[in-house]
Amino acid sequence: MPCESKVVGAQLVSSTPPLGGVSFRPSRFYNEEMALGNKIEGKQIRLRPYLPDDIDAWQKWNIDPEVQKFMPEPANKPTSRQEQLKYLEECRVDEEGIYWTIVDKTSDQAIGSIAITEINRHHGIGELGFFVGEKSYWSKGVITEAIGLVSDYAKKHMGLRRLVAEYENGNEGVRITLERNNFTLEGVAKESRVKQGKPIDTTRYFRLLK
Repeated sequence: MPCESKVVGAQLVSSTPPLGGVSFRPSRFYNEEMALGNKIEGKQIRLRPYLPDDIDAWQKWNIDPEVQKFMPEPANKPTSRQEQLKYLEECRVDEEGIYWTIVDKTSDQAIGSIAITEINRHHGIGELGFFVGEKSYWSKGVITEAIGLVSDYAKKHMGLRRLVAEYENGNEGVRITLERNNFTLEGVAKESRVKQGKPIDTTRYFRLLK
């Protein structure tokens, strides 16, 4: 299964509902930053490349119905450790996207993922995707901080000038979190995904990295 297929979309909702993200899609970008093992340090979190130690967390997140609620793909089936390791390795070395594990700095626990994909250096654009798989970290400001860190990284180290993110309508937490990070509404894509056999709308936001 291609790297992006499990992480295209996620969920993020404000309080009691699930927390997660938007869309992870492939880009045309050589993954040199991740190949060098770059880490991004924040106040409460650290962003690092995927590691084999993340397998157990991903196996749990992939089949949790709350974590998967706003993913655009059909429900995941349990995978073997070997299959999961192959998937994480494909993401880690993917030349068409940059994928980070979100880690709690205090406990070093993997709690989610964030990525920049659809990167075009000529136009200076990329697409943002994220989710939080550890539900005890929902509504803790993890994704708000992660988006800020990645946006700053994209501007300073990747030369990007514009990021976009999209989410399924009704996922209000994404809107709130993106607006906290200075993303602006771009529009609604009518019937751009299919969930449970029915077309649904998605909402698209953008941020100019100035």
